[in-house]
Amino acid sequence: MEILILLFVAVIGTSFLCSVLESVLLSTNISYISVLEKNNPIAGKLLKKLKTDIDKSIASILILNTIANTLGATLIGVQAQNVFGENGTFVMAVSIILTFMILFFAEIIPKTIGAVYWKQLAPYAPRIINFFIFITYPIIIITQFVTKKIGKETTDAISREELIQSTLLSEEEGIIGDLESQIIGNTLKLNSIKIKDILTPRSVVYAIEKNTLIKDIVEDKRTFKFSRVPVYEGNIDNIVGIVLTKKIFKQAITEGEKNLEDIMKPVFSLHHNIHVAKALNMFIQKKEHMFIVHDSYNQTEGIVTLEDCLETLLGLEIMDELDTTADMRKLALNKMKAKRKEKEKAEENNK
Repeated sequence: MEILILLFVAVIGTSFLCSVLESVLLSTNISYISVLEKNNPIAGKLLKKLKTDIDKSIASILILNTIANTLGATLIGVQAQNVFGENGTFVMAVSIILTFMILFFAEIIPKTIGAVYWKQLAPYAPRIINFFIFITYPIIIITQFVTKKIGKETTDAISREELIQSTLLSEEEGIIGDLESQIIGNTLKLNSIKIKDILTPRSVVYAIEKNTLIKDIVEDKRTFKFSRVPVYEGNIDNIVGIVLTKKIFKQAITEGEKNLEDIMKPVFSLHHNIHVAKALNMFIQKKEHMFIVHDSYNQTEGIVTLEDCLETLLGLEIMDELDTTADMRKLALNKMKAKRKEKEKAEENNK
Protein backbone atom coordinates (compact mmCIF):
# COMPACT_ATOMS: atom_id res chain seq x y z
CA MET A 1 0.00 0.00 0.00
CA GLU A 2 2.89 2.36 0.81
CA ILE A 3 4.36 1.80 -2.67
CA LEU A 4 0.98 2.60 -4.25
CA ILE A 5 0.73 5.89 -2.32
CA LEU A 6 4.35 6.71 -3.19
CA LEU A 7 3.65 6.13 -6.89
CA PHE A 8 0.57 8.39 -6.66
CA VAL A 9 2.65 11.19 -5.11
CA ALA A 10 5.51 10.74 -7.62
CA VAL A 11 3.24 10.79 -10.69
CA ILE A 12 1.07 13.71 -9.54
CA GLY A 13 4.10 15.64 -8.22
CA THR A 14 6.11 15.25 -11.45
CA SER A 15 3.14 16.18 -13.62
CA PHE A 16 2.31 19.11 -11.31
CA LEU A 17 5.87 20.47 -11.65
CA CYS A 18 5.88 20.04 -15.45
CA SER A 19 2.57 21.90 -15.83
CA VAL A 20 3.73 24.78 -13.61
CA LEU A 21 7.01 25.14 -15.53
CA GLU A 22 5.24 25.04 -18.90
CA SER A 23 2.79 27.74 -17.83
CA VAL A 24 5.55 29.95 -16.38
CA LEU A 25 7.69 29.64 -19.52
CA LEU A 26 4.81 30.52 -21.85
CA SER A 27 3.63 33.42 -19.65
CA THR A 28 7.04 35.07 -19.30
CA ASN A 29 7.58 37.93 -21.76
CA ILE A 30 10.81 39.30 -23.22
CA SER A 31 10.53 42.67 -21.46
CA TYR A 32 10.39 40.97 -18.04
CA ILE A 33 13.37 38.77 -18.94
CA SER A 34 15.37 41.95 -19.72
CA VAL A 35 14.56 43.27 -16.24
CA LEU A 36 15.41 39.90 -14.67
CA GLU A 37 18.80 39.90 -16.43
CA LYS A 38 19.72 43.08 -14.54
CA ASN A 39 18.47 41.90 -11.13
CA ASN A 40 19.45 38.23 -11.44
CA PRO A 41 21.91 37.83 -14.35
CA ILE A 42 22.33 34.05 -14.10
CA ALA A 43 18.61 33.23 -14.03
CA GLY A 44 17.82 35.98 -16.56
CA LYS A 45 20.35 34.82 -19.16
CA LEU A 46 19.35 31.17 -18.78
CA LEU A 47 15.64 32.03 -19.04
CA LYS A 48 16.34 34.12 -22.15
CA LYS A 49 18.19 31.18 -23.70
CA LEU A 50 15.30 28.81 -22.90
CA LYS A 51 12.73 31.30 -24.22
CA THR A 52 14.70 31.77 -27.44
CA ASP A 53 14.87 28.00 -28.00
CA ILE A 54 11.40 27.45 -26.59
CA ASP A 55 10.67 24.38 -28.74
CA LYS A 56 13.39 22.40 -26.98
CA SER A 57 12.25 23.64 -23.55
CA ILE A 58 8.59 22.74 -24.13
CA ALA A 59 9.57 19.39 -25.67
CA SER A 60 11.53 18.38 -22.57
CA ILE A 61 8.64 19.32 -20.27
CA LEU A 62 6.04 17.49 -22.39
CA ILE A 63 8.24 14.39 -22.73
CA LEU A 64 8.74 14.13 -18.98
CA ASN A 65 5.07 14.87 -18.29
CA THR A 66 3.93 12.22 -20.77
CA ILE A 67 6.32 9.63 -19.34
CA ALA A 68 5.12 10.42 -15.81
CA ASN A 69 1.45 10.11 -16.75
CA THR A 70 1.63 7.01 -18.97
CA LEU A 71 4.35 5.02 -17.25
CA GLY A 72 3.15 6.14 -13.82
CA ALA A 73 -0.42 5.13 -14.58
CA THR A 74 0.77 1.71 -15.72
CA LEU A 75 2.85 1.17 -12.57
CA ILE A 76 -0.02 2.34 -10.35
CA GLY A 77 -2.39 -0.08 -12.12
CA VAL A 78 0.00 -2.99 -11.62
CA GLN A 79 0.59 -2.07 -7.97
CA ALA A 80 -3.15 -1.66 -7.35
CA GLN A 81 -3.73 -5.15 -8.70
CA ASN A 82 -1.03 -6.50 -6.39
CA VAL A 83 -2.60 -4.76 -3.38
CA PHE A 84 -6.27 -5.51 -4.04
CA GLY A 85 -5.81 -8.80 -5.87
CA GLU A 86 -8.63 -9.90 -8.10
CA ASN A 87 -11.06 -7.28 -6.71
CA GLY A 88 -11.76 -5.35 -9.91
CA THR A 89 -13.90 -2.74 -8.16
CA PHE A 90 -10.99 -1.37 -6.13
CA VAL A 91 -8.66 -1.40 -9.14
CA MET A 92 -11.27 0.56 -11.14
CA ALA A 93 -11.67 3.01 -8.25
CA VAL A 94 -7.89 3.61 -8.19
CA SER A 95 -7.94 4.35 -11.96
CA ILE A 96 -10.82 6.83 -11.60
CA ILE A 97 -9.17 8.58 -8.64
CA LEU A 98 -5.88 8.81 -10.56
CA THR A 99 -7.66 10.31 -13.61
CA PHE A 100 -9.33 13.06 -11.58
CA MET A 101 -6.17 13.76 -9.60
CA ILE A 102 -4.18 14.17 -12.83
CA LEU A 103 -6.91 16.44 -14.23
CA PHE A 104 -7.09 18.75 -11.21
CA PHE A 105 -3.71 18.48 -9.48
CA ALA A 106 -1.53 17.94 -12.55
CA GLU A 107 -3.26 20.15 -15.14
CA ILE A 108 -5.82 22.75 -14.03
CA ILE A 109 -4.38 23.87 -10.67
CA PRO A 110 -0.65 23.97 -11.59
CA LYS A 111 -1.24 25.76 -14.90
CA THR A 112 -3.38 28.34 -13.14
CA ILE A 113 -0.64 28.84 -10.54
CA GLY A 114 1.98 29.23 -13.27
CA ALA A 115 -0.14 31.73 -15.22
CA VAL A 116 -0.92 33.86 -12.14
CA TYR A 117 2.40 33.74 -10.27
CA TRP A 118 4.81 33.52 -13.22
CA LYS A 119 6.78 36.61 -12.12
CA GLN A 120 7.49 35.09 -8.71
CA LEU A 121 8.35 31.67 -10.18
CA ALA A 122 10.33 32.84 -13.24
CA PRO A 123 13.71 33.19 -11.41
CA TYR A 124 13.52 29.55 -10.19
CA ALA A 125 12.14 27.88 -13.33
CA PRO A 126 15.22 28.06 -15.67
CA ARG A 127 17.47 25.71 -13.68
CA ILE A 128 14.75 23.05 -13.40
CA ILE A 129 13.85 23.29 -17.10
CA ASN A 130 17.53 23.11 -18.02
CA PHE A 131 17.82 19.90 -15.96
CA PHE A 132 14.76 18.49 -17.75
CA ILE A 133 16.42 19.20 -21.11
CA PHE A 134 19.57 17.41 -19.93
CA ILE A 135 17.80 14.20 -18.90
CA THR A 136 15.49 14.09 -21.95
CA TYR A 137 18.03 15.31 -24.52
CA PRO A 138 18.31 12.03 -26.51
CA ILE A 139 14.52 11.92 -26.98
CA ILE A 140 14.47 15.64 -27.92
CA ILE A 141 17.06 15.02 -30.66
CA ILE A 142 14.92 12.22 -32.11
CA THR A 143 11.71 14.29 -32.00
CA GLN A 144 13.41 17.31 -33.61
CA PHE A 145 14.80 15.10 -36.38
CA VAL A 146 11.33 13.68 -37.10
CA THR A 147 9.55 17.06 -37.03
CA LYS A 148 12.12 18.62 -39.38
CA LYS A 149 11.52 15.79 -41.85
CA ILE A 150 7.76 16.22 -41.66
CA GLY A 151 7.61 19.98 -42.13
CA LYS A 152 9.74 23.08 -42.41
CA GLU A 153 10.33 25.22 -39.37
CA THR A 154 8.17 28.33 -39.30
CA THR A 155 8.93 31.62 -37.62
CA ASP A 156 6.37 33.47 -35.52
CA ALA A 157 6.06 36.85 -37.22
CA ILE A 158 3.83 39.35 -35.46
CA SER A 159 1.74 41.41 -37.88
CA ARG A 160 0.90 45.09 -37.48
CA GLU A 161 -2.73 44.16 -36.86
CA GLU A 162 -1.71 41.87 -33.98
CA LEU A 163 0.43 44.63 -32.47
CA ILE A 164 -2.48 47.09 -32.72
CA GLN A 165 -4.84 44.59 -31.05
CA SER A 166 -2.24 43.96 -28.35
CA THR A 167 -2.03 47.72 -27.75
CA LEU A 168 -5.82 48.02 -27.49
CA LEU A 169 -5.89 45.10 -25.05
CA SER A 170 -3.18 46.77 -22.93
CA GLU A 171 -5.27 49.96 -22.91
CA GLU A 172 -8.38 48.06 -21.77
CA GLU A 173 -6.39 46.42 -18.97
CA GLY A 174 -5.04 49.81 -17.85
CA ILE A 175 -1.39 48.98 -18.60
CA ILE A 176 -1.05 52.00 -20.90
CA GLY A 177 -3.09 55.20 -21.20
CA ASP A 178 -5.50 56.26 -23.96
CA LEU A 179 -3.04 58.72 -25.53
CA GLU A 180 -0.18 56.19 -25.42
CA SER A 181 -2.39 53.58 -27.09
CA GLN A 182 -3.45 56.09 -29.75
CA ILE A 183 0.15 57.11 -30.52
CA ILE A 184 1.32 53.48 -30.79
CA GLY A 185 -1.62 52.63 -33.06
CA ASN A 186 -1.03 55.68 -35.26
CA THR A 187 2.71 54.92 -35.46
CA LEU A 188 1.95 51.44 -36.80
CA LYS A 189 -0.36 52.98 -39.43
CA LEU A 190 2.10 55.64 -40.69
CA ASN A 191 3.26 53.39 -43.54
CA SER A 192 -0.30 53.06 -44.82
CA ILE A 193 -1.11 56.81 -44.84
CA LYS A 194 0.11 58.86 -47.79
CA ILE A 195 1.08 62.52 -47.91
CA LYS A 196 -1.85 63.29 -50.22
CA ASP A 197 -4.18 62.29 -47.37
CA ILE A 198 -2.85 64.91 -44.92
CA LEU A 199 -1.57 67.81 -47.08
CA THR A 200 -3.02 71.31 -47.25
CA PRO A 201 -4.57 71.61 -50.76
CA ARG A 202 -3.23 74.29 -53.12
CA SER A 203 -6.64 76.00 -53.20
CA VAL A 204 -6.16 77.19 -49.60
CA VAL A 205 -2.36 77.59 -49.65
CA TYR A 206 -1.19 81.15 -49.05
CA ALA A 207 1.81 81.77 -51.32
CA ILE A 208 3.63 84.94 -52.44
CA GLU A 209 4.93 85.85 -55.90
CA LYS A 210 8.71 86.21 -55.87
CA ASN A 211 8.79 89.74 -57.26
CA THR A 212 6.28 91.16 -54.76
CA LEU A 213 7.73 94.05 -52.77
CA ILE A 214 8.19 93.38 -49.08
CA LYS A 215 6.24 96.48 -48.08
CA ASP A 216 3.23 95.16 -50.05
CA ILE A 217 3.51 91.74 -48.39
CA VAL A 218 3.39 93.26 -44.91
CA GLU A 219 0.15 95.04 -45.81
CA ASP A 220 -1.53 91.67 -46.46
CA LYS A 221 -3.03 90.52 -43.14
CA ARG A 222 -2.71 86.86 -44.12
CA THR A 223 1.07 87.12 -43.73
CA PHE A 224 0.67 87.46 -39.96
CA LYS A 225 -1.00 84.03 -39.69
CA PHE A 226 1.97 81.93 -40.81
CA SER A 227 5.55 81.33 -39.67
CA ARG A 228 6.72 80.45 -43.21
CA VAL A 229 5.22 81.03 -46.65
CA PRO A 230 5.90 79.38 -50.07
CA VAL A 231 7.30 81.67 -52.77
CA TYR A 232 6.39 81.09 -56.44
CA GLU A 233 7.50 82.56 -59.76
CA GLY A 234 4.84 83.08 -62.40
CA ASN A 235 2.28 80.63 -61.00
CA ILE A 236 1.88 78.36 -57.99
CA ASP A 237 3.07 75.32 -59.96
CA ASN A 238 6.52 76.91 -59.99
CA ILE A 239 7.34 77.29 -56.29
CA VAL A 240 10.97 78.38 -56.01
CA GLY A 241 11.46 78.80 -52.28
CA ILE A 242 10.15 79.34 -48.77
CA VAL A 243 10.47 82.50 -46.70
CA LEU A 244 10.20 82.91 -42.94
CA THR A 245 7.68 85.63 -42.06
CA LYS A 246 9.95 86.94 -39.29
CA LYS A 247 12.55 87.70 -41.99
CA ILE A 248 9.89 89.55 -43.99
CA PHE A 249 9.04 91.78 -41.03
CA LYS A 250 12.70 92.33 -40.23
CA GLN A 251 13.43 93.29 -43.85
CA ALA A 252 10.35 95.55 -43.97
CA ILE A 253 11.84 97.71 -41.22
CA THR A 254 15.11 98.31 -43.09
CA GLU A 255 14.51 97.81 -46.82
CA GLY A 256 10.83 97.57 -47.69
CA GLU A 257 11.42 98.24 -51.39
CA LYS A 258 13.25 94.92 -51.89
CA ASN A 259 11.60 91.67 -53.00
CA LEU A 260 11.76 88.16 -51.54
CA GLU A 261 14.66 86.78 -53.58
CA ASP A 262 17.27 87.95 -51.07
CA ILE A 263 15.66 86.42 -47.98
CA MET A 264 13.97 83.24 -49.21
CA LYS A 265 15.59 79.82 -48.92
CA PRO A 266 15.43 76.74 -51.20
CA VAL A 267 12.39 74.49 -51.05
CA PHE A 268 12.20 70.69 -51.13
CA SER A 269 9.40 68.77 -52.77
CA LEU A 270 7.75 65.39 -52.23
CA HIS A 271 5.60 63.14 -54.39
CA HIS A 272 2.04 62.88 -53.12
CA ASN A 273 2.22 59.06 -52.84
CA ILE A 274 5.05 59.06 -50.28
CA HIS A 275 4.07 57.57 -46.93
CA VAL A 276 3.89 59.77 -43.83
CA ALA A 277 6.60 57.69 -42.09
CA LYS A 278 9.09 58.45 -44.89
CA ALA A 279 8.09 62.13 -44.98
CA LEU A 280 8.58 62.43 -41.22
CA ASN A 281 12.04 60.91 -41.58
CA MET A 282 12.88 63.40 -44.37
CA PHE A 283 11.74 66.33 -42.20
CA ILE A 284 14.15 65.19 -39.49
CA GLN A 285 17.06 64.52 -41.88
CA LYS A 286 16.77 67.81 -43.78
CA LYS A 287 15.80 69.81 -40.67
CA GLU A 288 12.92 71.42 -42.55
CA HIS A 289 9.36 72.30 -41.49
CA MET A 290 7.60 72.52 -44.86
CA PHE A 291 7.70 70.57 -48.14
CA ILE A 292 5.92 71.26 -51.42
CA VAL A 293 3.84 68.30 -52.64
CA HIS A 294 3.71 67.49 -56.36
CA ASP A 295 1.35 65.14 -58.15
CA SER A 296 2.23 62.66 -60.92
CA TYR A 297 2.22 65.51 -63.48
CA ASN A 298 4.70 67.55 -61.42
CA GLN A 299 2.03 70.12 -60.60
CA THR A 300 1.72 71.61 -57.13
CA GLU A 301 -0.91 69.67 -55.20
CA GLY A 302 -0.36 71.48 -51.92
CA ILE A 303 2.02 71.72 -48.99
CA VAL A 304 2.77 69.42 -46.07
CA THR A 305 4.37 70.50 -42.82
CA LEU A 306 6.11 68.77 -39.95
CA GLU A 307 3.05 69.74 -37.91
CA ASP A 308 0.79 67.75 -40.27
CA CYS A 309 2.90 64.61 -39.75
CA LEU A 310 2.91 65.07 -35.97
CA GLU A 311 -0.87 65.54 -35.99
CA THR A 312 -1.18 62.23 -37.84
CA LEU A 313 1.07 60.58 -35.26
CA LEU A 314 -0.79 62.03 -32.27
CA GLY A 315 -4.23 61.70 -33.80
CA LEU A 316 -5.29 65.26 -32.98
CA GLU A 317 -5.20 68.77 -34.43
CA ILE A 318 -2.38 71.02 -33.20
CA MET A 319 -3.63 74.62 -33.16
CA ASP A 320 -1.83 77.70 -31.93
CA GLU A 321 -3.22 81.15 -31.17
CA LEU A 322 -2.93 82.24 -34.83
CA ASP A 323 -4.82 79.28 -36.33
CA THR A 324 -8.39 80.04 -37.37
CA THR A 325 -9.18 76.73 -39.08
CA ALA A 326 -8.40 73.27 -37.69
CA ASP A 327 -8.78 71.28 -40.92
CA MET A 328 -7.52 73.00 -44.08
CA ARG A 329 -8.60 70.06 -46.26
CA LYS A 330 -12.18 70.52 -45.06
CA LEU A 331 -11.91 74.26 -45.70
CA ALA A 332 -10.74 73.58 -49.28
CA LEU A 333 -13.66 71.20 -49.83
CA ASN A 334 -16.14 73.76 -48.50
CA LYS A 335 -14.67 76.41 -50.82
CA MET A 336 -15.05 74.08 -53.81
CA LYS A 337 -18.69 73.41 -52.87
CA ALA A 338 -19.35 77.15 -52.50
CA LYS A 339 -17.82 77.88 -55.92
CA ARG A 340 -19.88 75.10 -57.50
CA LYS A 341 -23.08 76.52 -56.01
CA GLU A 342 -22.20 80.03 -57.24
CA LYS A 343 -21.54 78.66 -60.71
CA GLU A 344 -24.85 76.76 -60.76
CA LYS A 345 -26.68 79.86 -59.52
CA ALA A 346 -25.06 82.03 -62.21
CA GLU A 347 -26.05 79.53 -64.92
CA GLU A 348 -29.66 79.56 -63.69
CA ASN A 349 -29.75 83.37 -63.76
CA ASN A 350 -28.45 83.41 -67.35
CA LYS A 351 -31.22 81.12 -68.56
